[in-house]
Amino acid sequence: MKNPVQAAQFSTPQMAALAAGMLENNGIACVVEPSEMSTLYGAGSTWAPVRVFVPQDRLDDALRLLREHGDI
Repeated sequence: MKNPVQAAQFSTPQMAALAAGMLENNGIACVVEPSEMSTLYGAGSTWAPVRVFVPQDRLDDALRLLREHGDI
């Protein structure tokens, strides 16, 4: 992915995966940065959020979709 920027962060890998799937279904490439802290200890976003990255040139589209679907 060229010029990745953070579009959102989530407290669980499942929530991040759902948002990433929605973005990909709408033609926006994305990468979920796994958080080993949240999966190992169930710490959630307090210690280590699970972040979703998109190409910088698609950030506005990604944020619009995430808002429309209630993800952020």
